[in-house]
Amino acid sequence: MIRNADTSEDSALKQIEILRNMGLSGRAEMTFQLCENLRQITKAGIRHRHPDYSGKQVTQAYLRLILEEELFQQVFPGCETKP
Repeated sequence: MIRNADTSEDSALKQIEILRNMGLSGRAEMTFQLCENLRQITKAGIRHRHPDYSGKQVTQAYLRLILEEELFQQVFPGCETKP
């Protein structure tokens, strides 16, 4: 079994058991929640670096991080907002 170096074998087995018992919908819900948490953490970092940014600018900076630059420029031509 593959596991992280900082996780005991018993803990890793328990984690697998819990994930299996959650079922597909439970694991999907957890995945979506983790994605939302990551979005919020990333936006908080942008706000920390740029306290003067409006909500719109924070969203633009976030999108600039996750989109390829060419696509970002198609959506926001000439936008100077930096992450």
